Amino acid sequence: MPDYSIVVPVYNEEESLHQLWIETRAVMRVLGRPFEMIFVDDCSSDRTPQILQKFKEEAPDEVVVLTLPSRSGQTYAMKQGVNAVRGDIAFTLDADLQNDPADIPRLLDKMEEGYDVVCGWRKARRDKAVKMGLSKFGNCLQRSVSGLGIHDVSCTLRAYKKACLKDIGLDWEGQHRFIPLVLAKRGYKVGEIVSNHRQRRFGVSKYNHRRIFKVVVHFFRIMFA
Repeated sequence: MPDYSIVVPVYNEEESLHQLWIETRAVMRVLGRPFEMIFVDDCSSDRTPQILQKFKEEAPDEVVVLTLPSRSGQTYAMKQGVNAVRGDIAFTLDADLQNDPADIPRLLDKMEEGYDVVCGWRKARRDKAVKMGLSKFGNCLQRSVSGLGIHDVSCTLRAYKKACLKDIGLDWEGQHRFIPLVLAKRGYKVGEIVSNHRQRRFGVSKYNHRRIFKVVVHFFRIMFA
């Protein structure tokens, strides 16, 4: 049984996957504990399925590949990955290499301070100005209304104790952005580290600036549920 599980939702990221696998495996092997990397392929139309299958063939004890039959969105993909977690601690990462796997040991160190969940904070974010501005607005709104002192609620780079996973409630698209808020409301202790956010090197961002309006609505849906 693995001690650690890394959940990675994937949609059309063929160019980044090999580097992501190399970097993450190197970090986990330095930690010296058994791990599994759970790739959830959200019905990719590029070479992603073939690449993931190759990883599975090369490292069957370390790689789990879940393939969704139809395009379902990041929240549902993450839910399927989380449901498959076997490790005592789970990590989530984006597949586009903007999250740095080298931050994983620092997430663990912070967790040792008594936190149930530790989030990454993309303090020096490497994205377009519009995207960063809208994200900053959303984070400020969430901090001011909820009182949760996390600077970057939407960052996918996170670490969770397995006991938290049953309470994250990934029931509708977009809900994955609010996992720290949901868990804080349920009494879990949520912390953060400043993470290394990298510029996207491959592929195309799936971000749409019009999403900010849905995010605000979803925030209040979570906050006053």
